[in-house]
Amino acid sequence: MKDIQIEEKYRRQAEKLHRENLAVDAHLDLAGEVLIRRQLGERDIVRHHYLDDWKRGGFSLIVSSVFVENRNLSNGFENALQQIDALKKDLADQAEVRLVSCADSLKKAIAEKKIAILLYMEGLEVIGEDPELLTELKKQGISGASLVWSRKGTFANGCCRATEHRQVRGGLTTHGRNAVRKMEELSLFLDVSHLNDKGFEDIQAIAERPFIATHSNSRSVYDSYRNLTDEQLRKLAGQGGIAGLNACKYITGSLSGNHLEMLCRHVQKELEIMGEEHIGYGFDLCDSYTTASCRQQGKQSSEAEDCLKDHGDAVLLTAALLQQGISQETVRKIIGENFLNYFLEILPERNTY
Repeated sequence: MKDIQIEEKYRRQAEKLHRENLAVDAHLDLAGEVLIRRQLGERDIVRHHYLDDWKRGGFSLIVSSVFVENRNLSNGFENALQQIDALKKDLADQAEVRLVSCADSLKKAIAEKKIAILLYMEGLEVIGEDPELLTELKKQGISGASLVWSRKGTFANGCCRATEHRQVRGGLTTHGRNAVRKMEELSLFLDVSHLNDKGFEDIQAIAERPFIATHSNSRSVYDSYRNLTDEQLRKLAGQGGIAGLNACKYITGSLSGNHLEMLCRHVQKELEIMGEEHIGYGFDLCDSYTTASCRQQGKQSSEAEDCLKDHGDAVLLTAALLQQGISQETVRKIIGENFLNYFLEILPERNTY
């Protein structure tokens, strides 16, 4: 199927928007990939695999998950700490990129024209039943978390995998409710991507601070349980949250290759339901991570899942949105301003650890 063909005038407008405004990607499995590639003998991973594309796309903030694969869950907490340490080592001599963990450090990185990296846990299965371990993760630089990935956890049940289609039952456990309270006590932001429907309902009922969905799309556009229903999107926006536009083809529904078309359809639907201040980019570009993970395990890499080749191609998506009639002012908010304002508001002003 043919995709949207970008007209030159919209490409130029998009390039200008990305030059003159801050872009944010609210979800990238960066820390895990850096650890894997370092274990394979690589060094300067961010510089070799990402930096030029981030600069080409005008990205000023990348939110890196710390995601522990199923194969590493038996020593999950140790693996999480290894990921954090690996990323810190990789960035130690990187003058253009900086880890941040509070509003002050984020503002300073932006003022100095650095690319900021914010760390968060994608799933808290690694801390068992002990929410007090969140304090240790915060000391290591973690700024937020989701309760669970797409699997059963101590705190909640994740939804099914993006390639599946089945409802997963069960809401937050008592431990999960305690974890939400502890996260709010520590000023950690809360992500509901990968959470099942009942879990979302429970979070919405008890959360006292705005939560986000870093990488989830519209279920009414593409019927995947990894996406959010219209009502969930309304509730997300109503309490001050943001939905990050996921660019995995199994979540956009662009299995025939019409990636820009489907990404635009998700944005248009979310604009209708949520308004322009509650949508951002949360691409979840996984192909580079998957290639490294498969190489480590001696497996063949699976077929490409990403709708964008790299972060530089975010400009093409922005151009497509403009070409579909979305205003430059609205697009400017989507590419970065919305998520940036959220993090500046939700993060503690200063790091106390």
